[in-house]
Amino acid sequence: MAVRIGVDVGGTFTDIVCFDEDKSFLTLLKVPSTPNEPNRAVVDGTLRILKESNLQASRVAFFIHGTTVATNAVLEGKGAQVALLVTKGFRDVLYIMRQDRPRLYDYFQQRPEPLVPRRLRFEIPERMLHTGGQYLPLDRVATRSILQGLKAQGIRDVAVCLLHSYANPAHEVELGKMILEEIAGARVSLSSDILAEFKEFERMSTTVINAYVMPLVGQYVCSLEDGVRSLGIASGLHMMQSNGGIMSAQTARRRCVHTVLSGPAAGALSGMAIGEQVGIRDLISIDVGGTSADVSMVYGGRLNFAEETEIGGRIVKIPSIEVRTVGAGGGSVAWIDPGGALQVGPQSAGANPGPACYGKGGEQPTVTDANLVLGRLNAAYFLGGEIPVDVERARKAIQDKIADPLGLTPVRAAEGIVRVINAVMAKAIRRLSVEKGYDPREFTLISFGGAGPLHAAELAADLQIPRILVPPAPGVSSAMGLITADFRHDYVRSVLWKTNLSDVAQLSEVCADLRAAAAAQMSKEQVENGFVQFVPSLDMRYFGQGFSLNIHFTLEELGKLQNLDGLVRKFHETHFFTYGYSDERALTEIVNVRLAAIGRLPRAAFPRLRRGEKDASRAEKGTREICIDGEFQQVRVYERSKLGADSLIQGPAIVEQVDSTTLVLPSQRAVTDEFDNLMLEAAG
Repeated sequence: MAVRIGVDVGGTFTDIVCFDEDKSFLTLLKVPSTPNEPNRAVVDGTLRILKESNLQASRVAFFIHGTTVATNAVLEGKGAQVALLVTKGFRDVLYIMRQDRPRLYDYFQQRPEPLVPRRLRFEIPERMLHTGGQYLPLDRVATRSILQGLKAQGIRDVAVCLLHSYANPAHEVELGKMILEEIAGARVSLSSDILAEFKEFERMSTTVINAYVMPLVGQYVCSLEDGVRSLGIASGLHMMQSNGGIMSAQTARRRCVHTVLSGPAAGALSGMAIGEQVGIRDLISIDVGGTSADVSMVYGGRLNFAEETEIGGRIVKIPSIEVRTVGAGGGSVAWIDPGGALQVGPQSAGANPGPACYGKGGEQPTVTDANLVLGRLNAAYFLGGEIPVDVERARKAIQDKIADPLGLTPVRAAEGIVRVINAVMAKAIRRLSVEKGYDPREFTLISFGGAGPLHAAELAADLQIPRILVPPAPGVSSAMGLITADFRHDYVRSVLWKTNLSDVAQLSEVCADLRAAAAAQMSKEQVENGFVQFVPSLDMRYFGQGFSLNIHFTLEELGKLQNLDGLVRKFHETHFFTYGYSDERALTEIVNVRLAAIGRLPRAAFPRLRRGEKDASRAEKGTREICIDGEFQQVRVYERSKLGADSLIQGPAIVEQVDSTTLVLPSQRAVTDEFDNLMLEAAG
């Protein structure tokens, strides 16, 4: 590949990375997002970065995009009007949900209303058994009557979730054909295609969300494909999935639910890639943008994955990188609650009107405004001076909305805003680490996003994390993650086998079926067989448990097994590591057989710096007065682009670059490594 382009659309900025492999040259660009027409910022920004890089569009061999279109559609309730077809007797599964309470003692808790109202949920006379056998045939006459009613109402988006279709999809497949026959131009989401896995509510919820966002995602992807094509880029459009893998635009239009965590997944991938590069296997990454902060974790060199996630209180059961997202970014709005306490976020000023300092009509104080007032951001060098900002507007917004009502000075109020937003981010890190049994003190904090490095030092101090890594281009690191990604598709089959009644031959047969399906999909994605890796795993549990643990193995190991004892032993060990106990006398069960197909792409090889340039004085650009721990003090300011490998900076200091700003506390020192990463550690 000669040139790769990765584009990540955020709530405030759209980040673009262009990497010329032949010259090992990287070009970065941040442009304001266009929320009402997000594809416009992508196309215009891509055209601009090609011009700035002096590259012909025909040299672009790979174009990949991370999007929040599906996520925003669910959060804002702006999806399609969807009809849901279910097995007779299961009309209200979507409303009943599960018998759990996210907040056990919150008597005022309200669950979100189903995306499909009851009047658009229809019962189909049919029934399959969990064994895959047919109990009641599909009633075609009654079904056609229902479909004709949908056509009369103008419904074009239909979700289908029939009982036990994961075991036998025949009725769903037939029903899908009938829908297309009766309703011209219908968009159909079959649960057997979206999530062929047991658990009715989770399968139904995921299928409904796919149908709900399909028109918006489909329209967006089509428009973006046209835009990319108009630039003369022949590689086609590829999309980032929630599992950190790439898929073609054609697949994304059909299985758009897999893009709901597209952007955060790219950031997590970037953190892992940076860790691999410098040999760090245990790390916590935090990506702080304009609207939110995304936290992910790598342990032992592997990202943590989750089999389901939650978007706006709605369950989406798809394989995804485990990411904790909170409304904590540079554009997060500070406000005072009815009890008189200072709060920050989750509301964001976004790209329009943006923080008060932008001068675009925003009057609410934000985290960016607070950092300007504290002197931590350079008003003359915001985004390299491309975006003019006004410190006095920021000060006035903080004084009017926060300082005066609380009886504080603007500086003290700004300090309070930063401390509150740091506490929100620290809580997100604890939920992903401490609450899952990991000690943050044993990890390295990788901080990126435009606002991340500005808060990393204080976050690490709060969590007692000993080392911070700030990558070379923190403001566009999610886009960097995009160009390091591989193709990936996940397959699953629910089996519910008791291990004492199962054998290796059964498992091998299922793995072979999944592998054949995966190979066919990779062929459609135009990934050559020699570059595809198949990673099988099992969801296992003790018989009678409601939840399972994922147990990894290899196809080579499977070929050598005489029985399932070795996999059962792995499960006991994993259960002990996760929960602190195991019971080797208890009966175990294989719930699901999984297979991840990974189409490896050549790794982008980034250039290294020449070692030994320890003197950082050539990067000095003067001093500035900033507020740290309640006091203003003069600190040295450095230009990051002029730092060489091994350059040493003693805190307190500010390191500025086009896409971000790094704060080094008085108790810290910062050193650049051969990959141009900035490593912050205790000065002693």
